[in-house]
Amino acid sequence: MLALVLVLAACTSGPPAADPSPALSSSVTSPAPAAGAGDWLGYHADPARTGAVAGPSPTGVQVAWAADLGGAVRGQPLVAGGTIFAATETDRVVALDPADGHVVWSTSLGTPLTDVTDTVGCGNIDPLGVTSTGVIDTASNTLWVVGEVSEGDAVHHRLFGLDLGTGSIRVSADVDPPLPPGQTPLHLLQRASLALGNGRVYVPYGGHLGDCGHYHGWVVGADTGDPTQQVSFQVAPDGEGGAIWQSGGAPALDDAGNVFVSTGNANPFPSEEPDPLRYAESVVKLGPDLQPLADYKDPEAGGDEDLSTGNPVLLPGGRVFAVGKTNTAFLLDGGDLHRVADVPGVCDSDPDGGPAYDRASNRVFVPCRGGGLQVVELDGPSLGPRLDGADSAPVVVGGTVWAVDVEENTLNAFDAATGKRIESVDVGTDLPVFVSPSFGAGLLLVATTQGVTAFR
Repeated sequence: MLALVLVLAACTSGPPAADPSPALSSSVTSPAPAAGAGDWLGYHADPARTGAVAGPSPTGVQVAWAADLGGAVRGQPLVAGGTIFAATETDRVVALDPADGHVVWSTSLGTPLTDVTDTVGCGNIDPLGVTSTGVIDTASNTLWVVGEVSEGDAVHHRLFGLDLGTGSIRVSADVDPPLPPGQTPLHLLQRASLALGNGRVYVPYGGHLGDCGHYHGWVVGADTGDPTQQVSFQVAPDGEGGAIWQSGGAPALDDAGNVFVSTGNANPFPSEEPDPLRYAESVVKLGPDLQPLADYKDPEAGGDEDLSTGNPVLLPGGRVFAVGKTNTAFLLDGGDLHRVADVPGVCDSDPDGGPAYDRASNRVFVPCRGGGLQVVELDGPSLGPRLDGADSAPVVVGGTVWAVDVEENTLNAFDAATGKRIESVDVGTDLPVFVSPSFGAGLLLVATTQGVTAFR
């Protein structure tokens, strides 16, 4: 049973305490509070998930500081009001001073799940605490995060609303989906990032690496005033699977508050294409109450060819961009999701991660798991060049594309208009897969297996 918990958590510095085709021209606006200058409030900066903010971009960057937080950070570090926020797989949330990275406050959400493979039956994240990027509501001065919390034999996904200034937990509630008989939250991974709009926090779910157990893709929408009040959407009601994982990307929201997600394959893998299950291998448009309004199914996606390897991106002109493992990028109409155009040959090596859109060059940059950033030219549309030197989700700062190379542990910059690589700097520590940089308070911020590294 869902329980609303109103508590004040102990907030300390240092280690966490044991707290109980057409030309595209028009803009897409947001139903959520707007970011101030220098803020980065959620995954890829805006509800459209363009990953683009105004410049100027830093140049000649070097490591400014590295904060060891005692656990891996997989979500993007967030920035609001000149303070940096990050969450770890040890279920720790911290605020950092941008000057030198020292911990301003630290809050423990509870005990993460450990021995994941033995307990769940598969998976590759251990310990398992906060995996996704949270979201900040500047109107209420609240940071929202979801942590996987282990309590004895029980495991739950819990939504926390933390005070930005103190780290105190204002409110929390379990946000496990309304699972059918025989299913358990243990087999759900809250990998895709959170979204904020319509007075709700939207929480997506998929399965663990290996697709063990019985699960569905889900989105749960929790009321920000009383998060025990929830709505939900289930993928594949006629079967199982349909994960919403998006390589960590968040659902996109349009100016009407509609929610866009991409989904993965049926479980077990289907032997036919397109995937026969309802809403699997699809882009799905949901209303604010998560009732399905429209969907588009990748006609060539069968087996393990997830369309959910990246989140949908809302483009000017009312278009939706989506690409998955079939290596075909789709431009869809944002109204009914009919296909407007497609661009085959994207990456040819499994696009993985949230794309970024640069308005000035009218280009989308897609991360390729096999290496490189694939350019998709929207004037056409057509396939552009592949940029060597990065392999994870990019962002755009004032016409400069920033992305990491997870294999080389480097942060790299490219000119969005020409594609030329103009900077490369060693991060100095290992990087989690699918990591995407963020930008705020004059710093480029990169999540690492140890914490956060800042560049200026």
